[in-house]
Amino acid sequence: MTTVPPSPYSPYATADPDVRHLIPLPEEYGPPAPGRLLPAGCHELAVVSDDSAEIDPATRPLPRGLCAPCVASMRGLAVPDDTRPLTNCRTCGGETRYNHLCALCRAEAHQLWQTVRTTPAPTPTQQPATGSFVVLGGPLRITPDSFCEHGDLAFTARLQGYRTVGDQHDERLDLVLPRCYLAKVVGSVLAIVDHESGTNPEAHERFTDTVNQSQATVRGALQHLAALRNNEDQR
Repeated sequence: MTTVPPSPYSPYATADPDVRHLIPLPEEYGPPAPGRLLPAGCHELAVVSDDSAEIDPATRPLPRGLCAPCVASMRGLAVPDDTRPLTNCRTCGGETRYNHLCALCRAEAHQLWQTVRTTPAPTPTQQPATGSFVVLGGPLRITPDSFCEHGDLAFTARLQGYRTVGDQHDERLDLVLPRCYLAKVVGSVLAIVDHESGTNPEAHERFTDTVNQSQATVRGALQHLAALRNNEDQR
């Protein structure tokens, strides 16, 4: 009998790090994408393994090293209810059972952690001055208690980056941006990108790919959470 390695590590995962977890995704969404942080069958959050689609919970015997509650959940067996206390997410303010950081905010933080961990610092086109802050990116989150003068919700932008002197990846900037102001930023960026599309096609393609990836990630996470809530309501 073979033994599978544990699910990949993430500082934002809540699942048991010593076993492999299975992700109960509805069939219409297809297999979960490797590397994403998603709710597992045991109610905890785990990173999807590269070979997760190859493990069929109906197979007997199953390989060693699988999470028993995940296997039970995937086979349609009873799994103990999640009785952890509800707390408010310290980032978005919503209710969560994941210790003050909700599933969606953990997934966003996990994606940023993966990007910073695996992507080398880019070489700027123009060398920044000594002490400049080089931005690597960061998640945008809705701030429930912040509004602009038009009544639109504000977004919190958390920018991870480094100074050109000293240790890298050791600084963070937090900004609160109203949605109406972000509309001006988006419009300005789109105009610049379109203008540069003929002279800098690589930058244009990189921008477009990032936009599409961000939309797909957020839409997938929202659809997955909606499906889980729908399953809980039907119980």
